[in-house]
Amino acid sequence: MARLARPTRAARLTRRGTALAVVGSASILGAYATNRRELLYVGLLALLLPLIAVAFARLRRVSVGVTRTFRPRIVGVAQPAAVELTVTNLAPFPTPELTWRDARPWTFSGDGSQVMPSLTARRSRSLATGNQTRLRYALTAPRRGEFEIGPLSVMLADPFGLATGEVAIGDVDRLIVTPALRDLPDTGLAILASDGVSKLVRRAIGGDDDLSTREYRTGDAMRRVHWRATARHGELMVRQEEPGSHAEARIILDTRRSGYSDRRVLRHHDDAESAAFEFALSLAASIALDLARSGFAVELVETGRPQLEPVMPLVPFLRALATIELSQEHGDYRPGVDVQASRSPDRAHGSVFAIVSDVDAPMIERLAVQRPGFDLAVAFVIASPDPRAREMLSDTGWTCVVVRAEDTVEGAWRSLAQVHGARHGR
Repeated sequence: MARLARPTRAARLTRRGTALAVVGSASILGAYATNRRELLYVGLLALLLPLIAVAFARLRRVSVGVTRTFRPRIVGVAQPAAVELTVTNLAPFPTPELTWRDARPWTFSGDGSQVMPSLTARRSRSLATGNQTRLRYALTAPRRGEFEIGPLSVMLADPFGLATGEVAIGDVDRLIVTPALRDLPDTGLAILASDGVSKLVRRAIGGDDDLSTREYRTGDAMRRVHWRATARHGELMVRQEEPGSHAEARIILDTRRSGYSDRRVLRHHDDAESAAFEFALSLAASIALDLARSGFAVELVETGRPQLEPVMPLVPFLRALATIELSQEHGDYRPGVDVQASRSPDRAHGSVFAIVSDVDAPMIERLAVQRPGFDLAVAFVIASPDPRAREMLSDTGWTCVVVRAEDTVEGAWRSLAQVHGARHGR
């Protein structure tokens, strides 16, 4: 949709205009000092020209329409987005070459100005050659969020180049910037989908037999014992014939402000409140999307005030990821509230992933309650200064993976494969 330009409310003198104004002022002073009337005339003319130029640049209008598109429409942090602006001259007279820049809500090096070619006059309702141009540039967001991009601004000057004014063309468009979302590597714990049913299996740890085996549980039929895998692991292993046992997954994301010791008061709007939380959000979202694509029924649980949408449909989920904030409220994880262990407490099923940083005693207690309800329980502990918390989680049956805020999602997933394999002697 094309939008017309609106006049700016600011104009300034160029160096040439400033120099002319200084000459005019000096001439007027010289006229009074020397009693030379001709200097007075020269000074008044020299001052009048910059004033007229400022009024021209301030009040001049341009009839230009603009549309803005993003490719892709939703991007991740530090992922470049291609921005295309279609500018059309709607006036019956041509436009000169103009300097333009697109407004954005974060700071960047330089003023981002570029030159727009001149456009021919529009002589009919149909577009003529040279009446329209496309402006392109790359935009990289330094943080996640939902940002207003625009309006497009063009710099106008008087014919003598004594003053410039800025005209804002059109309105703003919203760009959604999510946390960095990564594909999980195929090493370690891999997500497989077979015949429409998803299951979590071990890969690259212990050989091909481990792809279809698990530990023996009370009640398993002896005919399902996998003797070769049993000999390798030193414990009874059975064939994995229940593909639905890992069809569900829960992801617990700590969104409490008290759960991140690196939180800080924002001094610059380009900064994140907590680097550990940004990594936790990226890791949780990457795991959730990978599981969902593999056919899992993913439940994403926030320890603070609920802000996220279900993983599917995708666009509302990504929009919520872009705008989620640390919460002062503790939600269902506040003291005194019982947390459901699993949807089917009569049997172990699925997997649970907890992404936390500074875990306190109530949080450990709530995570411990949920452990028996899942076949696999993994806690990613980000930059926690307290090793006792990790030990307590391990004692309750959680597989703890220690990561840093500077690590990558892929590295954290590979670390899980190593830690899980070491814990089970693989």
